[in-house]
Amino acid sequence: MRTLATLDDVAQRVGTSVATAGRALGGYGKVAAATRDRVLAAARELNYHPNALARSMKQRSTSTIGLIVGNICNSFFAQIVRAVATAVWRNGYKVIVCDTNENIKTELDQAKKLLELRVDGIIVAPTASETGALSRATMEIYGSVLTVFIDRAVKGAKIPTVVSDNLAAAHEATTHFIQLGHKRIGVVVGRWALDSMTSRIEGYRRALLENRITFDESLVVDAIDVGVEGGYRATKTLLERNRRPTALIVMNNLLVIGALNALKEKGLMIPDDVALIGWDDFDAAPHLQTPLTVVEQPTHAIGSIAAEQLIKMRFNEPVDPPLHIVLKSTLIVRKSSEKRISKKS
Repeated sequence: MRTLATLDDVAQRVGTSVATAGRALGGYGKVAAATRDRVLAAARELNYHPNALARSMKQRSTSTIGLIVGNICNSFFAQIVRAVATAVWRNGYKVIVCDTNENIKTELDQAKKLLELRVDGIIVAPTASETGALSRATMEIYGSVLTVFIDRAVKGAKIPTVVSDNLAAAHEATTHFIQLGHKRIGVVVGRWALDSMTSRIEGYRRALLENRITFDESLVVDAIDVGVEGGYRATKTLLERNRRPTALIVMNNLLVIGALNALKEKGLMIPDDVALIGWDDFDAAPHLQTPLTVVEQPTHAIGSIAAEQLIKMRFNEPVDPPLHIVLKSTLIVRKSSEKRISKKS
């Protein structure tokens, strides 16, 4: 196996000291122009690459950002990962991505590992247990390293946070159904205890009350498991009510795949039998047999702004006020929610 060239190899090839070769390659200190050119040429010939570990020890920076998300299989988080990676790469940083699978112990373990790896900062979507308990990382780690929260806020935490306006988005989606004549609007949430889900339920509740429709908690089913299987089970529960809902809002894009499976299994047509709104747009949504209406969150902006805030903090620049940044989501109306029903329904 071919060994990697070292700084010693470059210095020997040129006939100079290691210190001089290091200054020439690093672009700092006094080095004659001719010597710098010879060092750079030797580095190219030897295919020399700087030792990032050694450099990080010297500079006390690994030029690395940790990114902790809830479920990388969810396209919402996948798009945020891309946005964060693009933004930090422009500033000379790389990203280590961790997936908690919405488990608070896993989140703590991953946060500890990122600290061991000496990341320069962490961007995290903090998760919660089924009972609402937060990971110990929230208290023990995120205050000791530069941190930005995304997607979910933590009450009382003095940490910059970038989220979408979940309350307003759920209010708009619910109002859309009400305007089409729906009164029995079912909701599938993925772990009610999560801050994002709590806000969405509140937006749904407010829209109902503003239109003099009683909030019926039996029409809100917590999948707990935020994946496809959870969406299937929760939707099946709603469809088996004595009076099933005429419309459904399913509050993440993995849950909505499960909801589609449950509706198909029951032989129900969208939107003729049950109208449907999903959460987070995805590539297949407009190409389904019945194109899916969705609440589209600004994933690129969430990731980019979080990364920019962290980089500013890294260089002791003031972060953009306010500490809590809330971005607007967009309701994209397609065929799955278009069914208007009579006032008797």
